[in-house]
Amino acid sequence: MPDILTLEEITNRANEETPVEITLRQTKLTKSWLLPHLDALHADLRQLRSAFDAAYRHSAEVTNNPRRTYPKGYCLEISKGVQNLLQQQIQQPTTPAMQALREFCLNGGIAKRVWGNLRNSYFQNAFQFGSLYVDVANDTVNPSKPQVEILPWVKSGFYAIRDYAKYAKLAEVYWGGKVYPNRYLPELAVMFPIVFVNRYGEVELQANYQTILYRNMEQNFKLAETYLFNRKNYGDPLPDPYHAFLQNEFGALAEPASDDVLRGLFADARKTGLRFDISRCQPMLDQALEVGKRSKRA
Repeated sequence: MPDILTLEEITNRANEETPVEITLRQTKLTKSWLLPHLDALHADLRQLRSAFDAAYRHSAEVTNNPRRTYPKGYCLEISKGVQNLLQQQIQQPTTPAMQALREFCLNGGIAKRVWGNLRNSYFQNAFQFGSLYVDVANDTVNPSKPQVEILPWVKSGFYAIRDYAKYAKLAEVYWGGKVYPNRYLPELAVMFPIVFVNRYGEVELQANYQTILYRNMEQNFKLAETYLFNRKNYGDPLPDPYHAFLQNEFGALAEPASDDVLRGLFADARKTGLRFDISRCQPMLDQALEVGKRSKRA
């Protein structure tokens, strides 16, 4: 989780990580430039992954994190690291596969990092190369799996996440925690409709850094509103220890906010143009991060 979160960062990350539509042109470019070199591309990506592992697995970021054993849980770091190495290779290709990938990009092929729902089981960072799904961190949940996986996009089971209900279900499956609707800090609910208690018993306001936060703001908080007013998402009340933490540290309500209170907050957010007001949004972003930081220290 980042130490600082800004609207600019949220926007940039959402644009970077969102898959694009696979057009006929992208399919043709993939067929012309990438498919003839698929085995070689796979081999080159394995070499880049090995190079990144050698440089990163003994870094302080890994050795000082007792909760994660490399490579488990490092899909973002691995994907970004290999992306940097890949960009260097594309600029000065040294193999036929890298030359083909360069030509693919120069002719309008899409090559970008993406984040989303993989087979309704994982949050995953991967790449979209035209009509191909490319995962260089395929072993970050199960280390016995191959490091690199390349599949036709339509067979990958990878989807962008566009609503909080699916996000919440996947968070519980993937991170092993429990989701609760945020009716306890209602002033933050329009941007952060989910309270997540992770497997370590720490409280987080989700999603406080994922691309769905941008999509929610882009749609004028409609995604958060839909989630909070769907009775199926009410679930169990927030357990007393976590409720007490939010009350003591952040002035959370003694009882969950009513529908009328929430409706008023959503209406006010839209009427006053909250999503365009950095001076009001930034303190909300800061407080969402502070919840997670204080909970870790508690």
